[in-house]
Amino acid sequence: MFFLLFLFWVILNGKVTVEIAVTGAAISAAVTWCARLIAPSSPRTTLRAARLVPGVFLYALCLVWQVVLSNLQVMRLILRPGRGRPKLVWFTPPVRGEPARLTLANSITLTPGTVTVSLGKDTICVCALRPELGEGLKENCLTRRLRRLEGEDHE
Repeated sequence: MFFLLFLFWVILNGKVTVEIAVTGAAISAAVTWCARLIAPSSPRTTLRAARLVPGVFLYALCLVWQVVLSNLQVMRLILRPGRGRPKLVWFTPPVRGEPARLTLANSITLTPGTVTVSLGKDTICVCALRPELGEGLKENCLTRRLRRLEGEDHE
């Protein structure tokens, strides 16, 4: 965790000087120490979490892409209003864990034109502005990325 925080510090500063390195090392050490006090973890847990970072980054990119696509769809609906009405879409989430289901539900809410209305143990209910916005919720890049992250997490 210390090295990731220090690397983040250096990237945010954009240059490396003795002062920046010393300050970054001190702050990274303090944050790492406080984090260990609050939530003790073993080096094995830290390594497992570090292995998830690329997958989380790819998930974030996929989420941004879905937000852009949804924005374009909503803009098209505004410019060419149709006869469609809002629709409730119920589906079984294709992910196992509670954190993954919660992440999927929140990601759906972040995309324009859809709002997660209910998150149950076995189902998610989404209100879509138009029926076409509710299509493909069960199988898209977000669910594929979450399943990959769960697979890495359960190895």
